[in-house]
Amino acid sequence: MMNVTIEEVNSIRRKLIVELPEEDARKTWRKLLDAYVRKARLKGFRPGKAPRDMVARVYAEELKQEITEELVSEAVPAILKEHDLTPMGSPVLDQVDYQDGLPLKFSVLVELKPVFEAPEWRGLRLQRPRSRVDGEAVAKKLEELRQSLASVKKLEEDRPLAKGDLASVSYRAYGENGAELPKYGAGPFDLDLVDDQQVAPGFIEGLVGLKAGETKDITVTLPQDVDDRKMAGRTLRLATTVHELKIREVPDLDDEFAKDLGLDGVETLAALEERLRRDLLKEEADRADRLLNLQLTNKLAELVTLDLPTVMVEREMSRRFAAISSNFSKTAFQDMGVDPAQLRERLRPRAEKSVAAALVLDRIGLDNQVEVTPEDIEAELADMSREYGQPPEVLREYYKSHNLMDNLLEGLKISKTMDIIKAQAVIEEVDKLETGPMAESDWPGRPAADLGGAGEDGGEAPGDEAAEGPR
Repeated sequence: MMNVTIEEVNSIRRKLIVELPEEDARKTWRKLLDAYVRKARLKGFRPGKAPRDMVARVYAEELKQEITEELVSEAVPAILKEHDLTPMGSPVLDQVDYQDGLPLKFSVLVELKPVFEAPEWRGLRLQRPRSRVDGEAVAKKLEELRQSLASVKKLEEDRPLAKGDLASVSYRAYGENGAELPKYGAGPFDLDLVDDQQVAPGFIEGLVGLKAGETKDITVTLPQDVDDRKMAGRTLRLATTVHELKIREVPDLDDEFAKDLGLDGVETLAALEERLRRDLLKEEADRADRLLNLQLTNKLAELVTLDLPTVMVEREMSRRFAAISSNFSKTAFQDMGVDPAQLRERLRPRAEKSVAAALVLDRIGLDNQVEVTPEDIEAELADMSREYGQPPEVLREYYKSHNLMDNLLEGLKISKTMDIIKAQAVIEEVDKLETGPMAESDWPGRPAADLGGAGEDGGEAPGDEAAEGPR
């Protein structure tokens, strides 16, 4: 019978020290050696006919490694079950003591889910941004909608460009030494001559006064925060051509405009304004809820000091790093002089905070016997259906086929737990909200909260900046 000693490294880490009977180890060694003899191909011997002692010498290291793996894989699950230990992640082999090539003693490290009492969470002081949806906000949204439906036409009038105009332009870029930089040329593209356009300082001013068909050298100095770090602060000469002056024709704001949008229940301008008001209020309420959740999880994480399971922290770091990496090409980090390993490590503090918050929420949920009902799932699928425009049945099948139902349930459980906490919090309305160091991705109320499984986040690829002018 094997002898087992369990040492407590910290509140969640245990070291299992296992001593095996020599006969058990030799029995496994003989079984593995028999398998090696059958498949061994040694010079001068037919397959399966090589002497056992020769096979043992030739494959000594392979046998040593394989017998260790087999004995550990057999012993550890039995020990965990006997002592009622549920590890977070796979046990890690720590040390092996060999005698005559046999692993008669080894140790493994296992991490357990933290066991702790929930901190006092009732009466948390939170802030919620005051509503800013008013007539001016609705009018601005209406104008944005109107501008988005404008048609662009060539301006036949022969006159020079002025601020506020729209023009089709292109440029070729040249460096300080006069050499052309083909990678940094662009166009033709449409450009609004407005001061808040995201282009290099001086470019808009350089275009003012040009007519269609004219070319002009415009000198610009790129800012320090350009995407391409190699170009930061460099001065370029842009040989710029104006191809056309253009004009936007925007539709009139009337009942006909509202009706042409084809929105259900919108037949008049007044109905459209009311629809936009409701949409703005919902967007504002959703964002306010997210910010409230950020504060809540931030405060919960600060209420505890826990030994955190390495597997949870590493998984959260990987999720965050993947979300960042999805916005860059394979060579982008190298071009910016960023070490991916160092960047990933810099994510550790926020990952630890997010994991701590998730653990506290899980504890509060258990204390309050929070359960997700079939009605909760149906309501969530209905909300998602309205948001994504897919039938609930399609969404349900997607979650099932991608093995994401547990993630959905965990996210709903966390949301219900947070509702309990917010119901007993002191919430103050403020004009401006400071969210602190946490970003919206820090909120554990998502499938990747991960108290046992894994989740993934993606990101949108950046747009083509060249079409917006020099940066």
